[in-house]
Amino acid sequence: MIRNSRNKVINVLLSFALILAIVTSLSIPLYAISFSDLDNHWAKSYIERVSDYKAISGYPDGSFKPEDHVKRIEFISIILKSQGISVRDRTPGEYWGQPYIEAAIKSGLIRSNEYGIANEVKFEKYISREEMSSIVVNAYTRSGGTVDPAKFDSARSSLGDFDSVKRSYYDNSVASVALDFISGYPDGTFAPKQNATRAQAAIVSYRLLLKQNIIKDADLPVNIVLSKTKLQQGDLLRLTVYHVDKANKISIVQNLFPDFVWYEDGDVLRGYIPTNYNSKPGVYSLRFNDEKTGNISTKYVEILPRDFRVQYLKVDPNIESSTRTEEANAEYRKYFNPSRDFSSPVKYYSEPFMLPVAGRVTTEFGETRTVNGAPTSYRHAGIDIAASLNTKILAANRGKVTLAMPLILTGNSIVIDHGEGLFSVYFHLEKLHVSQGEMVEKGQLIGTVGSTGFSTGPHLHFTMSYYRTNIEPGFIIYGKSITKANYHELMK
Repeated sequence: MIRNSRNKVINVLLSFALILAIVTSLSIPLYAISFSDLDNHWAKSYIERVSDYKAISGYPDGSFKPEDHVKRIEFISIILKSQGISVRDRTPGEYWGQPYIEAAIKSGLIRSNEYGIANEVKFEKYISREEMSSIVVNAYTRSGGTVDPAKFDSARSSLGDFDSVKRSYYDNSVASVALDFISGYPDGTFAPKQNATRAQAAIVSYRLLLKQNIIKDADLPVNIVLSKTKLQQGDLLRLTVYHVDKANKISIVQNLFPDFVWYEDGDVLRGYIPTNYNSKPGVYSLRFNDEKTGNISTKYVEILPRDFRVQYLKVDPNIESSTRTEEANAEYRKYFNPSRDFSSPVKYYSEPFMLPVAGRVTTEFGETRTVNGAPTSYRHAGIDIAASLNTKILAANRGKVTLAMPLILTGNSIVIDHGEGLFSVYFHLEKLHVSQGEMVEKGQLIGTVGSTGFSTGPHLHFTMSYYRTNIEPGFIIYGKSITKANYHELMK
């Protein structure tokens, strides 16, 4: 009887201890070597490397949540841990971050009035990029680091929105760029008020440790990232490999696209696998071999089927007989096909793509056709957008014109190379406003809507391709297919 009572008491105490541990872990950072949600994330190698130094915190479920915004107190704790700055023990019932706040103020990472009244509410708010830059530069200079005046001046003129930085953060924001702790965005901005993510915080911590020579080996493990693991027919799969220096160090075995090639960009490799209406739905393996280390890894992607529409088209017999001829096909093969054979190995563009004209979608990507009662053997390679005659057509993005000429089959036609194998195609134009070899900017006038070639009325046939493989332009521009049903919603 006494033994049973004693066991019950022990069980109650153990249960209480477990509950206390769980409750405590919900508020106090959990440090781990690896995290469950980093596979296929671009910052994986940085996060895991910094984790080796017990500088970053995860969650009790083993996740890191890299795209969540990071709180002020979380970033402060990351930097304190990375710098080995001692933090007193927390007293019972005290806000878990209080010892970190005191240590940060004492060590000069933040001012005592940095965020106004130093309380839990203020420190639980998300940290901005300018606030983050201030803390990391303070940590660096505290350890004896200095900023090269020439690099400071260069950084100050490198980004266009430093004038919007809070005055008290200005010098450290510029210094953070000069020291390569924080990078600007492709559009040339620093975005000082933008909230930082947990992934960004980990990278800043890594760069600080590297700059201080605490991390002595700059080599990071190769990180392979797929743009998605499920894609519909017509989508473009992007592959990015971080932390490599030569294209021949990562080889890939796959049976989706035989002409796969890597593009080098510093220590990053990019590659593309296009799919279209001919791609068979199913699960495919991508086997990567790191030739430097011998490591082999396999990732899987699934191609999902699409329900392509059927279009019944009536065309003036005179137009059909004059444009769908062997002469027209031979001309098309001679001039159009080669226009997509060679692409710049360097991307011409840095901004997102745009739809070149507004109007009404009349034909979707991948549709089969019956022309004047006879089924065709081909699929529709792009989207048709009906618009008034001579409506302006704008370049979908920056690139180099590889074709600008009239063709019997497609009328006045334009092809633009955007680099790394990506092309945009424009058919049936009324007028051409660009010439072959010309560089065009995103949104530049390149022509007007017409009905030249094999056409039933004024419209733009627009498509995109990876070399000669046609892809659904909607996935490039909007991340989803463009249909008659969703077109007006996408245009809002």
